[in-house]
Amino acid sequence: MPTLREYRAQRPNRIIYETMQFYHPSFGNIFLVNYQVFPKTLGGTQYQPCSFELAESQQSGTPVIDSTVKFSRLAQDFKQQLKLWRSYSRADPIVAVYRLFDSKDVTTSIKSWQLYVKDCSLDAENVNVSLSMSNPLNANIGLLYDPAQWPGLEIG
Repeated sequence: MPTLREYRAQRPNRIIYETMQFYHPSFGNIFLVNYQVFPKTLGGTQYQPCSFELAESQQSGTPVIDSTVKFSRLAQDFKQQLKLWRSYSRADPIVAVYRLFDSKDVTTSIKSWQLYVKDCSLDAENVNVSLSMSNPLNANIGLLYDPAQWPGLEIG
């Protein structure tokens, strides 16, 4: 029986597909697959080719908590989608799902993480998206006005 090291050295080379899905009710789903030239069907969904770099959080041995995704040459596409995210639709967060697929079985994902878009910065060509496990829309919510604490502000 081969050792684990021998097995890893002899195993067939398979492609691990990195995918990103962005969802918001104002613009729907956007499916992207990393380092591909043609669209790929993974898990029954067609993913569009894209090039991105994912920098995971610095905590080792823990699931993805915070990460940054850098998209190259997609600033205009992101700008057009973010224009749809306005008015009352900003009350809902943009959800980002990071999935890994193995080329041996492309019907189910190996791993999946659901994160929220915390920040998005654009320059002339590149886009940096900060992802977080916590919903950023819940972070800056002020306390509700309580007339019992502030009776001088009561409408009379």
